[in-house]
Amino acid sequence: MKTKQILMAGAFALSMVLSGGMLTGCSNSSNTKDTKTSEIARKKEVKTLGQKTKDSKSLKFTNSTGKKITVFETKSSSEESFSDNLLDDGDAVKNKEERTLYYEVKENDKLDVKVGLQDQDKTFVFKDVDTTDVKKVDVSLKNDKVNLDVSKKDGSSATLTPSEDSAKTEDEKKDEQEVKQEEKKEETSKTNTSESKKDNTASTSSSSNKNNSSSSSSKPSSKPSNSGNNSGSSKPSNNNGSSSNNSKPSEHKHEWVAQYKTVTVPEKGHNEQVLVQAAYDEQVPITEMQEFSICNQCGADITGNTQWHLEQSYLNGGNCGGYHSEWREVVTGYKTVHHDAVYETRYVVDSPATTKQELTGYKCSGCGKTRAN
Repeated sequence: MKTKQILMAGAFALSMVLSGGMLTGCSNSSNTKDTKTSEIARKKEVKTLGQKTKDSKSLKFTNSTGKKITVFETKSSSEESFSDNLLDDGDAVKNKEERTLYYEVKENDKLDVKVGLQDQDKTFVFKDVDTTDVKKVDVSLKNDKVNLDVSKKDGSSATLTPSEDSAKTEDEKKDEQEVKQEEKKEETSKTNTSESKKDNTASTSSSSNKNNSSSSSSKPSSKPSNSGNNSGSSKPSNNNGSSSNNSKPSEHKHEWVAQYKTVTVPEKGHNEQVLVQAAYDEQVPITEMQEFSICNQCGADITGNTQWHLEQSYLNGGNCGGYHSEWREVVTGYKTVHHDAVYETRYVVDSPATTKQELTGYKCSGCGKTRAN
């Protein structure tokens, strides 16, 4: 009876241990799955640009330029100016990095995009980008210009090139804008001057007509007076009909002409390794010094046959009667010697030195007065 109770107690204890082990195993398995799921979620997390709102749209783009993107701005196509840079200071879209862009466009509008790369003073603008049913956008670099390779959800694709003025630097755009403003001012000044001259001409003509009319009315009658008292007669007026022009001369209007100076842009280049001699293998002979027996009379090599040579010479009436030893260098084989390729550093010109016109200020074509840029 005691033995049976002991066996039952042991079975119960073993059952509890096994149950605990199974529970522990399940718990560990569950924790492992949660950890893996969390890691996968972190790996799939993609950085974003722009603010996600209820009215915003989104698309994924990948940087395939080989450089870092440091400027990314968007606007609706009907708006005049772009938004602030969507990339914070110090942030950049690395090469091969994918991000999600959130943007807003007005109804019936398309998207305008501005992209700039690290260490470049110019940006590239893409106008009227149709984002309808876009699957993804690759930002690529071809011929020193950024392009947008657009892939649609229906499998079609297209490459968008930047607008013509995108390749110009900000300073060049600013100079052109200032020149346009000055040309506009000059046209306005010429128009005002022309209108002022017309007004002065009209004023002078009107004044002249009034004076002529006044002069005609003040002339005396051509008939002589019947009065015998000539002392009371009035003398005719001495008005010649001329009038003085009291209008002031028109004020001088400056006609500003842009002034430029020639600036030399130094050449740019880099050093690179140039192949001078390709790698090759050389077969070098292996030599050693060996002893030879030479006949004193005829100079023949009789190594190993000295006695036979002398006997044959005697039997044939020859005069070979002795020999001597000589040490000679003999090729016994070849070994392969490898020679590495030879390079030298050479300077390669990437862009030659050029000159450009830089705006320095403006000068009036009439009076010669100058003003700063």
